[in-house]
Amino acid sequence: MDSISRSAFMENIFNPSTIVIWLLSTPALYLLATIAYNLLLHPLRSYPGPLLYRALPFPLDYQTYTGTLIRTTAALHVKYGPVVRMSPNQLSFTSGQIYQDVWAHKAGQPEWPKDPMRGNKPPNGLPNILASEKDDHARYRRLLAHAFSEKGLQEQQPQIKYFVDLLIDRLGEFAKSGGELDMVKWYNMTLFDLIGDLAWGETFHCLRDRRVHEWIPMVYESVRFVIMRGIFRQYGLDFLTPYFVSKKTQADRVQGYVFTKAKIEKRIALGAVRGDFWDRVMIKSADGNAKGEGMSEGEMLNNASVLILGGSETSATTLSGATYLLLKSPEKMARLVNEIRSEFQSSDEIDALSVGRLKYLLAVIEEAMRVYPPVPAPVQRLAPKGGGVACGKHVPEGTCVSVSVVGACHDPANFHRPEEFIPERWLDDAPAEFANDDRSAHRPFVEGTRNCIGRNLAYAEMKLILAKVLWHFDFELMSDKTGDWFDQKAWALWDKKPLYVKVREAKS
Repeated sequence: MDSISRSAFMENIFNPSTIVIWLLSTPALYLLATIAYNLLLHPLRSYPGPLLYRALPFPLDYQTYTGTLIRTTAALHVKYGPVVRMSPNQLSFTSGQIYQDVWAHKAGQPEWPKDPMRGNKPPNGLPNILASEKDDHARYRRLLAHAFSEKGLQEQQPQIKYFVDLLIDRLGEFAKSGGELDMVKWYNMTLFDLIGDLAWGETFHCLRDRRVHEWIPMVYESVRFVIMRGIFRQYGLDFLTPYFVSKKTQADRVQGYVFTKAKIEKRIALGAVRGDFWDRVMIKSADGNAKGEGMSEGEMLNNASVLILGGSETSATTLSGATYLLLKSPEKMARLVNEIRSEFQSSDEIDALSVGRLKYLLAVIEEAMRVYPPVPAPVQRLAPKGGGVACGKHVPEGTCVSVSVVGACHDPANFHRPEEFIPERWLDDAPAEFANDDRSAHRPFVEGTRNCIGRNLAYAEMKLILAKVLWHFDFELMSDKTGDWFDQKAWALWDKKPLYVKVREAKS
């Protein structure tokens, strides 16, 4: 190349228009290379799934952001089978075996960790029981174990009974006037009042004042914020969150945190005298948690928020779903009502212990949680160092493994007639057609060392409330006003709609 040609070449290379073209084309080339790698060379390339989902993570992020991920994932499992590649590095499963492979504790084997980029610490920067590392998580569970044990629940019976009876009084006011009401609202108020008393030493006074406390919607908005923020956080773009999350959601999260802080400070001042969740925590946290066996005030604050959410929202969701399903299935409602009213001669006989005799009641609750899982968000883990085995296949290190909770519970491979509400499938003498149901695919409280600590409390609450309500009252679904109640979006939790019913005193 002579000097003239070389000079012309250099001028073309460094021409401003050429530089602009290179700057504009580089991201496109990088994107094309990424797509080609994800589709043709990636270790997960053999797993089925929609082309765009396998090529890029953005379709999954969009579904998460818009609250449509839960239904979309379940539908994709119907099309592609028990394992779906939901993004370049994420697999979704519906087989019950996945819980044993990934979530169950196995001696000598590493724990499949949560994704730290999807996690979200509270504003004070301290971990709660959901996002904590192994040692902190074990410490939190030790402190709270007694409160959620059988003995602990027996000690809490007076408080539980008080709020359930107050709910019956309030529903009785509607029954006498022949009025209509939203059962979602009343279940929420009852469970938040109860858990507020147990977790903070002070009720929200929803039932007393006959209104939803302002903090209740803040809880859901805080969860929505965490889910949306996680989308940006995984890319290191957390600074964009304020521009893509509504100002109301952001404000509710901050205000909810301020409210929670004031509540826990009041509870700490009461000390270990109430017989609630915090007595043991108070004892072990003496002298500013000098021995390190208890919790700091910041840890109490964050864990109290989790307990309030887990001990109220999920139970209220199941009760709402069960009520809707029963009202849409008159023969199931009749069988349950007959079981309750024939077992007890008076309302006073119904307590957390005696409802244990009601087998069909428990079957109704289990089936309601299968049809309408109270926490529909996909539970997730990362394959540990060196990878791991999931449903018989090696999964590379760092792969995100998730369970489509709704997909698993509605998979025909797991449950016969999966779209139908059939409590009988959970009875000891279940019809033969359900003999091959894979009950291990239904894990509303998850599995392993990080399973839901509030399982016993949730069952106690749900069985007692539903039994008392149906012993006292008859309900009629207001179909025109309620519509398709299951037509809901979800940001980790269902965005529940009102469930309108007419209530009347039970026929003798």
